[in-house]
Amino acid sequence: MTSQTESLHVILAPDGVRPQSFRWEGRALRVLGVESVNTFGAERRYRVRTGEGRFELGLFTDVGIWRVRRSPTWLGRFWARWQNPPRYPLPAWRRRSRRVAAQVPQVAAPLLITGGVHADRFAVVRQ
Repeated sequence: MTSQTESLHVILAPDGVRPQSFRWEGRALRVLGVESVNTFGAERRYRVRTGEGRFELGLFTDVGIWRVRRSPTWLGRFWARWQNPPRYPLPAWRRRSRRVAAQVPQVAAPLLITGGVHADRFAVVRQ
């Protein structure tokens, strides 16, 4: 069991039952999924999956203290990064939409009226 319980801060999900994220040793870790929940006496253990690996968080329900029971090793961190590769856009031949040059209708040239510096900006209005 880790002796650094004072540096662990857990934020619960809106349902108030499972952890949503936690801050441990200065790192903020978001819980991607809860793999299992076990109860051992007054302790409730959550096995959670984060971006850095799997952790086991323990909540002592009688006193309300959270503890980290197990932290990932370097191999666990590598495995977690390998399982969650970054998402890249599909290649051009695999996309569902294609870029097509838009057909722009030809607009008639504006009427040019001579007779002044700003005359090309005015339009003739017939009533």
